[in-house]
Amino acid sequence: MSEEQIAFHVSYALVESAEGEDPTAVASELLRAERVLAASRGSDGGEAVFLIPVTESGAVVSLDADDRLRFDLSALALQQKFDDAGLTLHLGASDDALEEVDQELDEQFGAAFEQLDDPAAASEDLGGFGMPDSVDDDGFAVQPVTVAEFSRRGPWGARITAQITGADVEYVETETWSLYRYATGGTHLAVTSGRADNPIIEVNLPEHGEAWIEVTADGGTGMFWPNIERFTQPLLDVDTIAVPQSAEVYRRMLLEADGTGDELRGLRLGVALDIDAAVRACAPEALGGTVGELERIGAFVAAFGVPASLVAAGIDGNGAGQRYAPRGWPRTVIDLAVGGVAELTALTRRERPLARAARFLRERPALGAAISVAEFTAGVAAGRSRSAATRGIGVLMVCDAIIDLAIWVRRSRARGH
Repeated sequence: MSEEQIAFHVSYALVESAEGEDPTAVASELLRAERVLAASRGSDGGEAVFLIPVTESGAVVSLDADDRLRFDLSALALQQKFDDAGLTLHLGASDDALEEVDQELDEQFGAAFEQLDDPAAASEDLGGFGMPDSVDDDGFAVQPVTVAEFSRRGPWGARITAQITGADVEYVETETWSLYRYATGGTHLAVTSGRADNPIIEVNLPEHGEAWIEVTADGGTGMFWPNIERFTQPLLDVDTIAVPQSAEVYRRMLLEADGTGDELRGLRLGVALDIDAAVRACAPEALGGTVGELERIGAFVAAFGVPASLVAAGIDGNGAGQRYAPRGWPRTVIDLAVGGVAELTALTRRERPLARAARFLRERPALGAAISVAEFTAGVAAGRSRSAATRGIGVLMVCDAIIDLAIWVRRSRARGH
């Protein structure tokens, strides 16, 4: 078997019926008759989606009578068999086909985008151009999304996220992991202060459509759709394939069709991630993948080591945490200052000396105020020095002490409530 034959890509093939009937049954029988290593992805009316492996040379990967891989069935020959059965098989898109699609999109939406580019033009009735009636200021449809962000960040990020999104953010903390949960119909990005916050696992649960997950780590950002392969059904019985190598090729093709494993390895998280568990969460249920829509999302997040109780709080919304509301940037900055080092420190670094000292003083605001008074006194004394440099340091100490005193007063009042 040549390397050219072994190297194949999985094509998301579309099958159409001229009569508008569901073509799944007929198409499945055709593929089984040729023993193609294919899988069904479901149907929508007169269209059905299949996974079909095709080599670089245009050969469809199939099995012979002895369950060995064969490459003598061309993609064109397979398409002809579908044509003879009254079906149309689309295996990928040629350059000509892509140009044709671009032309159709331009004809359908070109007028709408020209209108959007012209501020003087009326743009209230975009539905007349095939565009959604409900759009935001940028001309894109607004879709409500519930967001659950799992990371090592403290409350500081929840305050900023609330201000950026204009939505209340619920903060829940368990062990060295935290959850930010909020609902928004606008642009939302995960705020971070550095590598210590990583990984940031952002679960997006739209009101309609598939949930998706964005994972940010040192290796970059990966996008994942745990449920996209949920109902994928192999057309051949993997367990009955007599040749182990052929069965392994088929199984790996089905498990890696969405590229989850490669994307996860690219994040370079090492032992911090159970890749096998994450891949299993995205694998077809028919091949041992996690069963259930929300269960798959939860299993994927848990593969990063997030505690089960926090995963449940993020997905089900049953957490009982602190709620942060948008309060304007000046107030947000003040709240961040009052929160201090204790809130800004990543949860994995809370036992370091500086964080422990900050937490010790935060729990004793009177002691913190006394230290600030001492700093103020020392600053005043330094300000009377004959040395210009010493006087400058004294002014800085006085300013810092005044700010600290204001913060300690705010903290004392907060503890009193």
